[in-house]
Amino acid sequence: MVADPQKKLYTFEEYEALEREEGIRYEYIDGEVFAMAGTTKRHNTIVQSFARLLYPFSRKSGCTVFTESIKQKLKTGEKYVYPDVIYTCEPADLADDSETVVRSPSLLIEVVSDSSERKDPIIKRFEYVKIPSLHYYLLVQQKQYIIEVYERSAGFWKYTIYDGLEAKIELTKLGITLTAAEIYEF
Repeated sequence: MVADPQKKLYTFEEYEALEREEGIRYEYIDGEVFAMAGTTKRHNTIVQSFARLLYPFSRKSGCTVFTESIKQKLKTGEKYVYPDVIYTCEPADLADDSETVVRSPSLLIEVVSDSSERKDPIIKRFEYVKIPSLHYYLLVQQKQYIIEVYERSAGFWKYTIYDGLEAKIELTKLGITLTAAEIYEF
């Protein structure tokens, strides 16, 4: 991606100030800012389901669940994005609750929307799999009962598609089991 010479480039501090002043979430990619699109009720319900379902696991394991308004620092360049759900067990990510950024997630979840259906499965996945602490990346469809799971294995990423409400998603490295029926509880 080539930067437009007319676009203003922001420092990270200017970017955070812009978000505070405007009350709008932006993704930050090497100095450029990109406004986040709004979501649907269905999208929001799925994100809330994940937060509700993951909370008991996080409490037992000393981890935390964040949704939609916490940034994920990417490993290449100066990039900050907003996954729909972040699950982290890293003490440094949990130390300061006034922080707005997570650096070492164990699980990232994106609920695919019309505005993100090209970006999340390709661009973000390419960046997410570079995060050393990441065990799982889930892409969740909202128009169909389909959940794609990328799982870190020794030297590669395993890819599994779960289709239908009876699917059982086991994230064994985190001790988490979820069902599609719970996730898509409308």
